[in-house]
Amino acid sequence: MTANWVFPQTSPFQVQGRDLSEDNFAQEERSNLEILIREALQNPLDARSPENTGPVKVSLKVLEPGEFNVGYLNDLMSKEFGDRLVASNADPLPMISEASVLVIEDFGTTGLQGKWDDPNADGSGENWNAFWFREGEGAKSATGSNGRAGQGKITYYRVGAARSVFGLTVRKSDGKTLLMGRSAFRRVYPYKDSKYSRHSFWGTGIQQPLPVVDSNEISRFSNAFHLTRKLEAGLSLVIPFPIEFDIGNALTTIITEFYYPIAKGNLEVTLNGESIGADNVEEVAMRELPDKVAKEKKSSFSQGFRALVRAVIEDEKLGVSLPQLKSGWDKSTSLKEDAFEEGVLTKLRARMENGERISVRCPVIVRPKKSDIIHSWFDVHLEVPEDLDRTEEAYIRRDLLIGSESHLAASAYLQKARGLTLVLDSELSAFLADAEEPTHLKWNGSRPRLAEYYSNPQATLRAVRNAAPRILALVSNGVVKRDIRALARYFSKPAEEGKPKSPRGSTPGDRNPTEIPPKEVSVRKPFKINTGPDFVIVQSNGTAAPHASDLPIECSLELAYEGLDQDPFKAYDPFDFDLADTKAHKIESAGIALIDRKENRIRFSIVDPEFVLEVPGFDSNIRLRARLNYTEKINGTTISAE
Repeated sequence: MTANWVFPQTSPFQVQGRDLSEDNFAQEERSNLEILIREALQNPLDARSPENTGPVKVSLKVLEPGEFNVGYLNDLMSKEFGDRLVASNADPLPMISEASVLVIEDFGTTGLQGKWDDPNADGSGENWNAFWFREGEGAKSATGSNGRAGQGKITYYRVGAARSVFGLTVRKSDGKTLLMGRSAFRRVYPYKDSKYSRHSFWGTGIQQPLPVVDSNEISRFSNAFHLTRKLEAGLSLVIPFPIEFDIGNALTTIITEFYYPIAKGNLEVTLNGESIGADNVEEVAMRELPDKVAKEKKSSFSQGFRALVRAVIEDEKLGVSLPQLKSGWDKSTSLKEDAFEEGVLTKLRARMENGERISVRCPVIVRPKKSDIIHSWFDVHLEVPEDLDRTEEAYIRRDLLIGSESHLAASAYLQKARGLTLVLDSELSAFLADAEEPTHLKWNGSRPRLAEYYSNPQATLRAVRNAAPRILALVSNGVVKRDIRALARYFSKPAEEGKPKSPRGSTPGDRNPTEIPPKEVSVRKPFKINTGPDFVIVQSNGTAAPHASDLPIECSLELAYEGLDQDPFKAYDPFDFDLADTKAHKIESAGIALIDRKENRIRFSIVDPEFVLEVPGFDSNIRLRARLNYTEKINGTTISAE
C-alpha cells in the first residue's frame, strides 16, 4: 500500500490550542541546536543493545541540495502539506530547490521496540508508541535511562521548518524494518471550513496510523536520503528543512555536553564525516573548545577539567576503591570530622594540600513508596589547583550532563575548585531521572513523579546536590584560599628600607612617642538577641534601648548554624537555609522597616524604640548562632548571641 499523509480533524472531546510542552525547551541559555544535540545523543545511549559491549555510534549529517533526491522530498512535502503548515501560523516552506535535510542515525541500539500495530499499547519497552504517539510520558526502562520525561522528541520537530520527522527503524527484537512519519504543528488549525489536529501522520493506515513495511517503498526512502543503515538494528531519522544547524556549534556542543561518555568509550559520534571517539576526543576538544571558548560558553570542560574526567575514568577501569562517608552523613547540614573512618580525613587533607585529586563515595538512601528502601551511592571527585580562576563543576548522571546544576560556585565561602559529582548506580539514576526538568538541565524536588513514587525525595536530592561543597568544606577545614592581590588596596605599600613608615594623615615627628592612647570605653548594647530551638528574636534592651531621637537605625542580622571548629558565619552554606524563602521563614515584626533578606542576612531599619523582629523556621536539631551589626548616628558596634 502506498504511503500518504493523514490529517485528523479535531473531535468534540479533544482539548484544542497550542502545544505547551514546547515551552519547556525554550531556554534562553540553550539554542535549539544545543537542545537537539542533547536529545539526538541521549536517546541512542538509552537504547543501547544489551549485546553491545562497544560504543553506541551516532551519525549526524546535513545533506545540501544535490546530495539527496529532491524529487522524493517534494513528493513527501506536498502542496497540501505546505498549505496546512501555513494555516497553523508557521512560515511557508523554503523553495524545494534550496532544501536540505538533517539525517541522524544510531547503531549498536535496539531500534523502536514494542507493538507497532496497536497505538494503545503502554508500558516499559513500548518505545514505538512512545516515540510516535505519546507526549509527557516515555517508555524507557526504570533503571537504564538517561531521560524519561517523554517530551524531548518535540525538539526533532522544532528544528525543522516543516515540523516533521520521518523514521526508519530496524528492531533488535524481531528484525522488522518499519518506516513512518509524523508532523507536529504548533497549534490546531482551520483548513477548508474544518478544524484539524496539530498532529498528522505519514504511513499506510487509514483507521489508525500504521508504518510502511513494504521493502520496495523502504528502499526508495533509504536511497533518496542516502541512509547507511542496511540490516543493523537502530533508528534513522530524516528531518526536512533543518534550521539553525551550524556544524561548528554542533561540534562544540558535542564536546561540552558529552565529553564524559565519549572519553569513557560509551559513545562515538560522527558529524558530517568527522568521527569523535575515545581515541581522539581530547584532540578535537583542544581544537574546538580552548579554555577561552569554554569560559565564554560558561562550560566547566576546560582542559584541566577534562584531565580530571579522564583520570576518574581511568580509575574506574582499574577498579580503584574510594574512601567512603559513613551512613547517615547526609542527616546534618554540614559534615563533621567523624563522617569518615579514623585516619581517612587526614589522608584526604594531605592529598588536597599537595594539589592532588580527592575522591569520595557517598552512600544515600532512595525511598520508593511501594517497595523497600534502596541503599544506593554516588561519587564526588574534587581538586583545588592553585592557579584556578573560576569554579568548574559538573553533575553527570550515567552518561548525561545535568548542565545547570551548580553548587560549589554557590558556596561563596569556599575556594575555587574543580568538582565532578558522578551518579553511576542505576537505582539512584532512576530516582534522579524522575527529578529532572524535561530539558534534563536541572533537578527539581517538586516534580510530580517524585511525589508519586518516592517518600521524602527532597532529602535524597539534597544529599546529591550538596555533597561536593560539604566535602570540600570539611577537607579544606573551612579555610578559604584567598587571592592576596584582591586585598592589596587595603594595605599601604612597604616602606623603603631604613625609612620610617608614617601613620596615615601624619608625618614623622608629628606624634609624641610617649603619648598614651585613650582608655577604651565600654559600649552600651541597645539591642538583645534571643535564640530558641528553631527561631531568633531581636528586640530593644530595656533601659539601654535607643531613644526616638536616635532613630532610624539601620541593622543587619546575620544567622548561621554552629560548625565544628569553624567560624559558623564563614562556614554558612546557602543550602543550610535561605532567608529569602518567605514560606520557610515567616517573619513577625513591629517597629521596623524591612530593607531586604537574602541567604543568611536580613537588613532592616528600626523606626520605633519598642521594636521586635522574630525569624522562625530553622532546624531545631542544630545550634543557631546570630549576630547583629548596626549603625548609630554617633557610633555602631556588633553584638552576638549564642
